[in-house]
Amino acid sequence: MLVRKLKAAAVAATAVASVAVMATPAQAGAAYCSYGGGVYLCEYSPTTRVLPNGTKQDFVVGTDRAVWTRWTDSDGDWSRWISMGGKAYSKVYTYDYDTSDPWSFRMFYYDQQAEYWGRNRDHDGNWSGWIHYDTPLNG
Repeated sequence: MLVRKLKAAAVAATAVASVAVMATPAQAGAAYCSYGGGVYLCEYSPTTRVLPNGTKQDFVVGTDRAVWTRWTDSDGDWSRWISMGGKAYSKVYTYDYDTSDPWSFRMFYYDQQAEYWGRNRDHDGNWSGWIHYDTPLNG
């Protein structure tokens, strides 16, 4: 009787282990989502910034943890995804750092040490390099 119980326990343990192994790839794949023809880390949802003329700019954290962006033209057609670099461990946020110009804004994220990194967009759509800020949103 004891031998049967031990065999049953061994079979049950093997079944549980095989289910755990089979579930692992599915769980790993669930970390990536598709959006706009690209792939991003699901835990950091996309951010969309609407500009004064109604055009849009999207930001995602790619599978490489870089910030990726795309935008619409005046006809509503989307550009291809472009890497802006960086190493994000949060979603991408946008912030009006210059409230006198609705075309200017900052996009930023937090890195693995919870430090704040951003790039500023000027009126003409040009971007600064990456800037490390001591404190976010103090303005």
